[in-house]
Amino acid sequence: MNKKKVFYFLIVLFTIHIHAQQNILFIESDDQSNQAVGAYGNEAMLTPNIDALAKEGTSFTAAYNMGCWSPAVCIPSRTMLIYGKYIWESQKINKQNAPKSLPEKLHDNGYYTYMTGKWHAMGKNAKEIFDETGSIQPGQLKTYNSPAGHITDITANEAVNFLNTYDNVKPFFAYVAFNAPHVPRQTEQKYYDMYPADEMVLPPSVVDNTPLNKNVKYQYANDPLSSKTMQKRVQQNNAMVTHMDTRIGDIIQALKNKGIYDNTIIVFTSDHGINFGENGVAGKVCLYEPSVTAPLIIKAPSVTPNSKIASRVYLQDVVPTLFDLLDLEIQEPTDFESLAPLLTHTGKARASIYLAMFDDQRGIISKNKKLIVYPKTGNLELYDLINDPWETKNLIGEHQSKSTITSLLSQLKEWQLKTLDKTDLTTIYLKYNL
Repeated sequence: MNKKKVFYFLIVLFTIHIHAQQNILFIESDDQSNQAVGAYGNEAMLTPNIDALAKEGTSFTAAYNMGCWSPAVCIPSRTMLIYGKYIWESQKINKQNAPKSLPEKLHDNGYYTYMTGKWHAMGKNAKEIFDETGSIQPGQLKTYNSPAGHITDITANEAVNFLNTYDNVKPFFAYVAFNAPHVPRQTEQKYYDMYPADEMVLPPSVVDNTPLNKNVKYQYANDPLSSKTMQKRVQQNNAMVTHMDTRIGDIIQALKNKGIYDNTIIVFTSDHGINFGENGVAGKVCLYEPSVTAPLIIKAPSVTPNSKIASRVYLQDVVPTLFDLLDLEIQEPTDFESLAPLLTHTGKARASIYLAMFDDQRGIISKNKKLIVYPKTGNLELYDLINDPWETKNLIGEHQSKSTITSLLSQLKEWQLKTLDKTDLTTIYLKYNL
């Protein structure tokens, strides 16, 4: 075979490969906790389209954001997602030293990459790393009600238009990043009406008229905490999510109308959750479960439908998972781990999950026990997440807890070395002979 024939033969093979390759629709919301998804157990939530994805795919019910160095927790979360580096390495990323990003890696593997919506990551801007962009929204909106329409609708309409008009031979990666349900929580009255504020049931970790948690620096409510205020915020939050869910339905319908739904991997996730009064916190800069976990749903032809995985993982683990599902190699190293072994029941999750907020909160979870450390005060909190999922009973003072605390601190010390975490916990470690 001469060189010319070999060249055309390779082109044909490449063309067959990209036509056979699956598309990717990656939908990310902002500040959406597990409690704001019906499929995650909250029957009061009206999220039929997200729930349908959960029914057709696999839901990770304990997916964590590693933490933050910014009051805008979305920045670290999205930076870790886009660049694949753990928290303190991600903090160092800028335009000059940014490693290859997720869309760039997919582009190198034959994908056409598109983005619309919120961009709030370190490093390069969206227009530099995506082949095409729609309207790029800031991290913090002043209002959702723009002259061109509600921002949730703009993001959804642009995503639908991209799908309707896409005619490239390449498979696509469409990153649709909603600002919702982040503040300001503005939507149509019909969505508020679905959630009467005085009917919002708050979890047992919300106690009316108690002082705000003094261990948490960034609080966004008056002190003491008001349950009525929290009910109103939950109403607004849920209304925003249902509005977004309706528009997610339109995006999914566009895939079906084009006949590519079955050949598209769909990921739905959020950058982190948020506390509405749980443990005395009104905000998201804390290590309690409502804030550090968020939904993660993967719908793909090779993924078991209507299944749930309770293993504790990181939200950002979804990126190497996509490469495994697509049988693509990541040439650049990533700190996060593929969830493919969990999806196929051929592997185990991490032995522990490390969490960090600034230099004043550290957390470690192992064997369903969770230790929160406050380096500046020396305070410790220990919770049994199986028997006490809302973290209402601090076990730190119980005699039988000492061995558990020592084990968790030992693992935290290992994670500090692994992540280059320089926060000084020497006094606490010495107290437990570590």
